[in-house]
Amino acid sequence: MRSPSSDRATTPGLSTLAGGLALGLVISLAPALTTGPAPVAAAQSPIDAPGPMDQGSSDQGSSNAPDRTAFYTPPAQLPAIPGTVIRSEPMVITPSVPDLVAGGALSADAQRIMYRSTGAAGGPVAVTGTYLQPKAPWTGPGPRPLAVVTPGTQGQGDQCAPSKSMEVGLSARTAPLSLAAGYSLIDAYSMLAEGFAVVVTDYEGLGTPGHHPYVNRDSQGRSALDAARAAVRLSGTDLAPDSPTVVSGYSQGGGAAAAAAEMQPQYAPDLNLVGIAAGAPPSDMLGTLDRVDGGVLTGAVGYAINGILQVHPELRPAFDRQLNDEGRRMLEVTSTQCVAETAFAYGLRRTSEFTANGNSLADAARSEPEILRVLEGYNLGRVAPTVPAMVLIGRNDDVVPHDTAVDLVRDWCARGATVELRTAELPALAPGLVVDHALPMLAERATNARYLMDRVHGLPAPDSCGTV
Repeated sequence: MRSPSSDRATTPGLSTLAGGLALGLVISLAPALTTGPAPVAAAQSPIDAPGPMDQGSSDQGSSNAPDRTAFYTPPAQLPAIPGTVIRSEPMVITPSVPDLVAGGALSADAQRIMYRSTGAAGGPVAVTGTYLQPKAPWTGPGPRPLAVVTPGTQGQGDQCAPSKSMEVGLSARTAPLSLAAGYSLIDAYSMLAEGFAVVVTDYEGLGTPGHHPYVNRDSQGRSALDAARAAVRLSGTDLAPDSPTVVSGYSQGGGAAAAAAEMQPQYAPDLNLVGIAAGAPPSDMLGTLDRVDGGVLTGAVGYAINGILQVHPELRPAFDRQLNDEGRRMLEVTSTQCVAETAFAYGLRRTSEFTANGNSLADAARSEPEILRVLEGYNLGRVAPTVPAMVLIGRNDDVVPHDTAVDLVRDWCARGATVELRTAELPALAPGLVVDHALPMLAERATNARYLMDRVHGLPAPDSCGTV
């Protein structure tokens, strides 16, 4: 890994840091609210055989989330054009504690949407999400701008879809126990405060059939871009086909925002993309896998492997060679979990516990050329965004290594992009417990929105190229 020579830094105020610390501790302690790992469950239905999923069904206990099975079940025939709105309905969002800290009551009208996108395997898929129309009129020049919010890690079960957890604030289910927080609203609130309309994608396979292809570059980039296309096509909004569009996300969402920027010129040239903000983007899959090993998010590797096997079933023999029985059980268990219960079940464990020869899963991947090829295809930085980008990373991030974010900036700069690198200079407080990963997002939650609104207004973009 290359090390940074210099970069731009930011230091939050004491009140912001205190609030961020409190919320970071809540996030890190969320797994303690669960009582144990979910039992092994069957894989979700493939898209060519839609049927009742796990939303409020009687065999999965009670849930505080309404049963929306009908909405999340795609039609047998999907539209031909990516970004086409399949269906929408009004939605009420209940503020949770993170929402109240972020800004209080929601100042927007919400719609649940389903739209057509292109999946990880290259075929048509239905993806769901949430559209937020500000109640205050837009007073700036031209049509209202649109912000696509790409969520951080949610999990792999259908109940983890952000549009479901945001509806109730904190989604809880019994038998098996499951907990999902609607924390995507933190980013959405900041965007709404600047005047953006907001669309939050659920990503492929969250809420809808099939495994969510976790951190798959192509899938999450397309989900974000097609969410924007769907938003400008919705009726009853004040958006226009040429509305200035931005993408903002953190962690998995930072990777999705970066992927969207890299893919937009070829995949969605019709969008008027003007900037992106990528917080803690997992741009180097093996580097991130090495970093999370032994931390709270160890079990998230199960999401990634399940997604890979859905798209590349021919790799199952390679994974079978590398995984032991506990590793195979980990894949089954995590396939229906949200991140809180995955953290409780597998947090602070080493991935060597899941391999046949006792190597780490990162080393196991390095020993299998076909697995390595797929993982390297998830990496970012080989294509430059054509719009200004900001990359935010904590100096002591315990999930995404700081130097991999610096490498991404350098790669984009070398390809001619305009990129600002912002390093959150926060001390390491609890390595491995995700606090040091979450705090920069919370302390800098308004930074992305301000940076992106400056892009809407055409202001010169800060550029760290040549100084990193």
